[in-house]
Amino acid sequence: MDKKYNREEMDNMPIPQKKEDTTFTDFISKNKDVIDKIAKSNTKINKSGLTVISKDDTWLDETEWDEMYKDLKNK
Repeated sequence: MDKKYNREEMDNMPIPQKKEDTTFTDFISKNKDVIDKIAKSNTKINKSGLTVISKDDTWLDETEWDEMYKDLKNK
């Protein structure tokens, strides 16, 4: 799945407007196939079939969780 297709799928996914319209569970149930396609298109898989994080992934240098853990540990 390419990024254009991924974007189109996301654009076509209905967005709940009110709590009465749908619950999160209902939303997931109704859109499971689209969510699965998007998740798989954003997942890197190596030659062995294992899910991996690439060396240049933007999350690799993310420090927010480290800082949060440090703050919680110091409380």
